[in-house]
Amino acid sequence: MKSDKATTDKVGQKLRSMVADIKRYVEKRIELVMLNSGEHFSHWIAVSVQRTTGALLLLGGVCFVLVALAIYLGNLIGSQSLGFLIVSIPLFVVGIAFIYLKPRRVFDTLQQSFEEEMIKAVEGNRKREHKKLESAEMEIDHSLNRNE
Repeated sequence: MKSDKATTDKVGQKLRSMVADIKRYVEKRIELVMLNSGEHFSHWIAVSVQRTTGALLLLGGVCFVLVALAIYLGNLIGSQSLGFLIVSIPLFVVGIAFIYLKPRRVFDTLQQSFEEEMIKAVEGNRKREHKKLESAEMEIDHSLNRNE
């Protein structure tokens, strides 16, 4: 009877140890997912800020070029307002085209690039996690073999 109790105590200890290991594993997985999500989010923000800054600088440059072109055309024609009107007509046409045309192609392109980045991020996480799990399993197997 004592041997049965000793056996159940060992089994109970093993089960408690396994439950604690599983709990730690789940906690570590949650932490890893949070860290990876934060890493990808910060990368996305950094890229967005860089592209936005570049777009704003480009927009400023285009504005200066258009103003210079309008002044030049106004001097050639002899009327500043007519020079600005000539420069602004193509901008109005392009603006109206952007407003009334459906932006489906742009939306599809952006959605596709976002999905591709997410798939790459998830696959990269899976590969890293798989390698970590394999190394952890090898360490556990190695330690169990030493204990036996």
